[in-house]
Amino acid sequence: MSFTPLGESIWVKHFDFKLLGAPLGKTTTVIRLGRDLLIHSAAPMTPPDVDAIKALGNPRWLMEGSRMHDTFASSLRGAFPEATYLLPPRFPLAAEIMAPVEKLRRKSLPGVWAGEIEVERIGGVPAVEEHAVWHRVSKTLILSDFVFNLGLPPGGRVPFFLRWVSGIKAFPATSRLVKLAVKDRGQLKKSVERILRWDIEQVVVGHGEIMTVNAKGLLKQTLNWALED
Repeated sequence: MSFTPLGESIWVKHFDFKLLGAPLGKTTTVIRLGRDLLIHSAAPMTPPDVDAIKALGNPRWLMEGSRMHDTFASSLRGAFPEATYLLPPRFPLAAEIMAPVEKLRRKSLPGVWAGEIEVERIGGVPAVEEHAVWHRVSKTLILSDFVFNLGLPPGGRVPFFLRWVSGIKAFPATSRLVKLAVKDRGQLKKSVERILRWDIEQVVVGHGEIMTVNAKGLLKQTLNWALED
């Protein structure tokens, strides 16, 4: 299956991915800027997936929006060896293995992104180093691990392992592993407030279904825990 368009110059694909039996899934997002592509979040891609991306444009940048997204990063690097990999601080894989690498910083993003892509580091949670990405043209927010939205059927039970580890009983939600990693609630609150100022109409999450109906309201409701003093 090819990548699905979400709007002008943006595509996504959901991949099957399980962690200790829990069906987390994995989402890769591709954004086109001119003739060049940004590929956000590595996944278990096949050669046809790589070809599908190349058909959309020139893969110039790769990105991981969280320190916890290292599982398939080396494979993505191998698929696009000349692209620059933007990685959050203290990413588990060595920079020399992932080279060419740039640190993921709002102040040092590629100049051609100006006016099209914004990045907000979610402060106060250094163990995760989540970086939210906003694509202005499609009004799409892209997250990695800060919000899960697994597509369970109405009344469906969250798998025991996932419920036990994450503390999630219904989706969308934030894992308690992220909540327990908070070191500075003031920084966290300021970051989430800045994200919610963006004109968001849809939210892509690293694990689960895209939010398209009342996406910003649902996101705010999900992140109310981070807005508390």
